[in-house]
Amino acid sequence: MADTRELLLNAACQLFAEYGFGKVTTRMIAKKANVNLGSIHYYFGSKEELYFETFRTAINADFPLTIEKLLAVDPNLLTTPEGKAYAIQRLTYDYYNRHYNIPDKWKRQLIFRELFNPSPVYPKLVNEVLKLESEKMMEFYFMLVPNASLAEAFVWAHYPDTQATFYLMAESTIIEYLSKDFMEELNRNVIKNTTRMMIMSLDLPVPELLK
Repeated sequence: MADTRELLLNAACQLFAEYGFGKVTTRMIAKKANVNLGSIHYYFGSKEELYFETFRTAINADFPLTIEKLLAVDPNLLTTPEGKAYAIQRLTYDYYNRHYNIPDKWKRQLIFRELFNPSPVYPKLVNEVLKLESEKMMEFYFMLVPNASLAEAFVWAHYPDTQATFYLMAESTIIEYLSKDFMEELNRNVIKNTTRMMIMSLDLPVPELLK
């Protein structure tokens, strides 16, 4: 059975995704979770902090895979072109699966709602969630290309974002034009082609899986 904190988080996830930060009240969240209104302050402190945790849940910002973890398994991974390409493939696929290949529709709704209509919590989200992951990808790029410019690193690190976001925004149109089943194949090709582009832009050998 879910505990009170989990009930509140689940209720907030659905309500914030559907109505947005401004239209959702703490009373609505408590009612949907079927818990006491004071529980929100007890577990989260405020509506803003609850929203922050909701967004963290949606975007899955726990970094299950990092370049540090890959190097812990194979310290020599980045010493060969093949190893560098493999690292890019692993990290990019992990990034995509956590942010975009997600079955819960509310997560997409919440993420896009926040990106295109920022809430008062947005600065905190940028500095403590979005910026952190962006910096990790950029740091990885500088490992691969030490003399690169900041602009080059930024563009490369956000290839997955720009590609996946475009197709997710157009999802309804694509489904109407083609079919819902086609989206699964399209998603696979988006991440495959994006990863291949990221590898080829560094003149690295493309892994067999991506050919």
